[in-house]
Amino acid sequence: MEIRNLFPELDEINSEDLRNKVEKSLEKAITLGEWTEDDFKYIPATLLIPELISDDQVAQISLVDHIRAVTQMCISTYDTYVKLGLGDKLNRDELIAGALLHDVGKFTEYERDSSGKIIQTEEGNRIRHPAMGLEIVSEFNLPIVVRQAIVFHSKEGDKINRLPEVDIIHRVDFLCFSPIKKIFEKN
Repeated sequence: MEIRNLFPELDEINSEDLRNKVEKSLEKAITLGEWTEDDFKYIPATLLIPELISDDQVAQISLVDHIRAVTQMCISTYDTYVKLGLGDKLNRDELIAGALLHDVGKFTEYERDSSGKIIQTEEGNRIRHPAMGLEIVSEFNLPIVVRQAIVFHSKEGDKINRLPEVDIIHRVDFLCFSPIKKIFEKN
C-alpha cells in the first residue's frame, strides 16, 4: 500500500524528516488496524453520523476523505494567514502534519464486525482515538504541535490552551463534522 497515494498532501510537508515520520505513523496505524486498501471506502469519517454509511456499507465520506479535507482546509487557512501577514507566526509543516495525523487513532479505534459493518472497538470505546493516536505515534518523536493536534483536536482539548496550529485543526475538523451532520440529518 502506497501511503503517499492515499494522502498526497504529504508532499506539502517541506521537511523530509517530518514527512517521513508522518508517513510512517499513518502506515503503522493502518497496519495495526489490519486495514487493506480495499477497506478504505468502508471506513466512515465518523460513526456519529450513521447516515454517512450507505446500505452496501460504503462510507459516503470516508476517513481518508475526511483527513484529506481537513488537511486541504488547513493549507488554505494557512495561505489566508500569509495574506494577512501572519504566515510567519505559524509552522506550516507542523500544521499539515497535525492535520494529516489528527484522526490517526481512528484506524485502531474502528474495526469490522462479523457482518462487515464498521464499529468502534472495545478499546476505542474506553480510550477514544485521540489517546490511541498518541500511542501509535509515540515512537516517532513528533513535534509538540503534531502531538497536541492528535490528542487535543476534539473535545478532549476543550479545557486546554491549544497551540495556534492546533486551534486551526480543531476548528477545521469541526467544520468537517458539524455542518455535514446537519446536512445528513436533514435528508
